Amino acid sequence: MRSLSSPESSFAPNAAEGERRPDLSAMMAAAFDGIVALDERGTMRSLNAEAAALFGYALQEVIGRDFGMLTPESDCSYRDHLRPGAPGIRRRVDGLRKDGSIFPMELSFNEIACDGERLFIGLIRDLSRRGRFEQGVHELQANRLDLIENMAAGLAHELKQPLTAIGAYLNFARRHLKEKNLSVEKVIEMLDQADAQVFRVSEIMDNLRQFIARGETAKSPQNLNAVVRTACEFTDALARQHDVKTTIDLAASPDMVVINKVQIQQVVVNLKRNAVEAMQNVKRREMRVSTRVVEGNLVRTDVADTGPGLPEEVKARLFAQFTTTKPHGLGVGLSISRSIIEAHSGKIWAEPNPGGGTVFSFVLPLADA
Repeated sequence: MRSLSSPESSFAPNAAEGERRPDLSAMMAAAFDGIVALDERGTMRSLNAEAAALFGYALQEVIGRDFGMLTPESDCSYRDHLRPGAPGIRRRVDGLRKDGSIFPMELSFNEIACDGERLFIGLIRDLSRRGRFEQGVHELQANRLDLIENMAAGLAHELKQPLTAIGAYLNFARRHLKEKNLSVEKVIEMLDQADAQVFRVSEIMDNLRQFIARGETAKSPQNLNAVVRTACEFTDALARQHDVKTTIDLAASPDMVVINKVQIQQVVVNLKRNAVEAMQNVKRREMRVSTRVVEGNLVRTDVADTGPGLPEEVKARLFAQFTTTKPHGLGVGLSISRSIIEAHSGKIWAEPNPGGGTVFSFVLPLADA
């Protein structure tokens, strides 16, 4: 009899009926599942590459041998498929790989006539592969839920900043209106500042909604200097309140980056607030925010303070979640900042300030890079 894998098995004319039968070898080669052809005795007459790879054998090692070599000795249930009327039933049986490992597989046979001989075409599906896929999907879902949970924990931290600023601007305007020692223009300025913070709250919530809905947030080309400058304005009132002198030096050129503007502003605001709070108990309170191009294709942002510096026990886990040096801090600001920067293909770190204190820095790739 011709081998099913031989060239002669291609569409051959049937002398009696003038019809053509399918090329079994081509069908088997194109299949994504494992396929095996057995005769009535269970001898493997043909095997596709998927099936051979599944069991770890080369084709020449299995052709002409009993299918039982691919199942444990204790499991000969595949022979039930070779009885008249049995084909078509799917069964779960154990498979035996060449290396001796056993795995679950789904096996079903269909009977065909080929050159006057009864053959059984078996479809083999690796259930362990399906299990790994399902487990991977479950882990992805769990990771996404965990990330959303972390974002929800950080949401309290992120929203507290603009809400505090809104309250400060409104209280400032209210107090001076009562005392009647503030111009209308100044009141309007305070209300405009509060309105900007309300808009920022809305953008933060939109970002969270986008992530939950699509698993990502929108990015677009932005001038980093302008993004950093706006973020600095959000915390100018806080810096003045704590007598912190702020120097802004946005020298990066070019500065076009592809980012989510609100998220990068969150990072800058987080770093500036941390710097202000770090300097509460020191006499020299100076903060410097700067940008510059480094290595030709990266733009670097630095937020430097003159605080007491970082405790040694904190440095190694500075960006880990729930790590904080503040008495009432949540310890999520730097963790969120790292997640944001890494999601933008960047890097964030901290190092000692040569003049005393700490410098927090992050780099982002330029749009052209």
